[in-house]
Order: sequence, then C-alpha cells, then structure tokens
Amino acid sequence: MALYTSYQLESEVYISTLAVHQNPEIWGEDALLFKPERFSDGVVKTINNNITTFLPFGLGPRNCAGMNFAITETNFTLSPTYAHCPTKVLTMCPQLGVQVIL
Repeated sequence: MALYTSYQLESEVYISTLAVHQNPEIWGEDALLFKPERFSDGVVKTINNNITTFLPFGLGPRNCAGMNFAITETNFTLSPTYAHCPTKVLTMCPQLGVQVIL
C-alpha cells in the first residue's frame, strides 16, 4: 500500500521504526517472531539493499550515539573464536547483616 502526499518545505516526517520492523510485507508472515536466523546471510542480503527496512539505530545525522560500541560488542560476542567461560565469584555475606550507624 503506497500513500503519496505532497509536503511543504520544512516539513518533518516521522517513520515508525516499530511499524517498519513488524511489517509482514517486508519480513514475511512471521514478522512478529524473534528469528535471528533471518540475518544468517548478513543484514545486506536480508534487507535486499534497502537501508530503510532495518533501522536498529535510527538513520541520518541523529542516529544512536552508541551504535559503534554496540556493533563492536556484537562482533566480539558473535566471533567464532569466542568461548563462554563462566567464572566463580566469591562474595562475603554476613549471616546477621551489617550494623550501620547513620
């Protein structure tokens, strides 16, 4: 469904990220399901080179300030050499609490 409207100069246009990310015309009938395997071939192939289909950090000069950090962290945690190595942490918890004088 396309809606064509003329806009005046200096108009502001808001795009609902939620509406785009849950659109069955773009993502298929299972658009509301969490399916990370959609991106197994990469984001570019998934969105068919249409950058307005997937806006996880917004678009334009006012996009998310944490975008570079998030992408770096994602690349690190999804690295094939990453191995989950849990650690044990020892904490001291007094049996009867701690006396505090205010």
